[in-house]
Amino acid sequence: MADEALRLLTERLSSHLVDTVQDGSGGQLGARHAALRADRARLELLMGRWMAEEITTLNHERLQRGEAPLDDDTERRLRAAAYAETLGAGPLEPYMRDPEVEEIDVNSAAATFVSYSDGRKLAVGRLWSDDDELTAYQRRLTLSMGVSEARLDEQSPMVTLQAPDGSRVVMVLGGTSRAGVSTHPRIAIRRFTVQRIGLGGLAGRGMFPVWLVPQLEALVRAGMTMLISGGPGAGKTTLLKELLGAVPPGERIVTIEKGLLELRLEDDDRHPDAPALFTRQANTEGQGAIDARSLVELTRRLNPDRVVVGELVEDEALEMLDVASMCKRGSLATIHAHTVEVVLSRLAFYVAKSNTKLPEYAVWSLIADTIDFVVHIDLVRNASDEAPQRRVTSIVELGGRGPDGGVRSTEVWGLDESHRLSQLAPLEQRHLRRLRLAGVDESLFVPRDAFAGAWR
Repeated sequence: MADEALRLLTERLSSHLVDTVQDGSGGQLGARHAALRADRARLELLMGRWMAEEITTLNHERLQRGEAPLDDDTERRLRAAAYAETLGAGPLEPYMRDPEVEEIDVNSAAATFVSYSDGRKLAVGRLWSDDDELTAYQRRLTLSMGVSEARLDEQSPMVTLQAPDGSRVVMVLGGTSRAGVSTHPRIAIRRFTVQRIGLGGLAGRGMFPVWLVPQLEALVRAGMTMLISGGPGAGKTTLLKELLGAVPPGERIVTIEKGLLELRLEDDDRHPDAPALFTRQANTEGQGAIDARSLVELTRRLNPDRVVVGELVEDEALEMLDVASMCKRGSLATIHAHTVEVVLSRLAFYVAKSNTKLPEYAVWSLIADTIDFVVHIDLVRNASDEAPQRRVTSIVELGGRGPDGGVRSTEVWGLDESHRLSQLAPLEQRHLRRLRLAGVDESLFVPRDAFAGAWR
């Protein structure tokens, strides 16, 4: 009977939610990002009213059947469960509340996997009775996130949303009985919690040796322009956020992200002056789209000390390099690359694609004159049954144009013969000069053992 009461209450609350989003009676629900919290507060107020009304209706129906009304304990548990199903994350709520959870992958009603920050990946089994129940959950989740333009139906079988805690939620309609694009309904959640663990915290997790922390902090403080590269899930955004933690609080950082705010510097008390910009998709009439390229161009007029691009993907690359070359304190960005060797060629491809009339020498000159360092992260697996570890495996210094017309580069930090990160070479004089001007003791960057020994 408790399960039936929960089902009825959830269905009725969801119906109220659908009506509110569709007719706008909730006060224009559906604003993005910064306004989402206000929308959430309005939804919660409405939910309290709907909950009281529907509990009263349920008790009235029980009395008509000759049953006793719900006791206080049952009503309290029913309210909590119905709220979690309608506005919360339902069966996923425990994982969404766990700060150590990084990814949640729902492959079907019977198969869900949870990945943790320490590399563990656990199968948590069946969380819904069948795919129909999972599909109903997907649609409730779409509505509860307060994005009125978002749809998940046969005409729009894929949707990407941002949860109130900042997590990215991707949902795919599926199943044999629906016109979806997969064999089952799917959900993929990537969580972006503001942990503020610092570079020392990342070193403690094994991403890089502790001795590298003051060197990375010095490079950031000196205003070096840096790219963080790696494959999916390697920890690029995590490292970017903690590198930004080394930026002095008096600097103005303008961030640019595609659709969803992952960096969330405005929620980080280390950055009192960090306005965030994000792209916008077209509405249902195909109007109002704003791309990353336009936002990067806009930053010129926003007085930035630094411009940070969440991820370089094609069109914005040229503008990002142009703006970074004029920033007072350099720029930072992430770029997808499985190996450090392909980073520059991929960046050159993106720049050339942004402006097909730009000659090749100009593309390479812009990269050589703007980017100072590339920091590459790998997911390292020591054995098939061990969780992969995020590790910085290479830091490459760019030193201007090379004799062949490309970019001169040196792997200053890389893996030694024991597969440990070591400083393999000294920095170029032009970078040492900038470090001295920033008040950094350049002896911090003098490698030991004739450029060959690992620092431990």
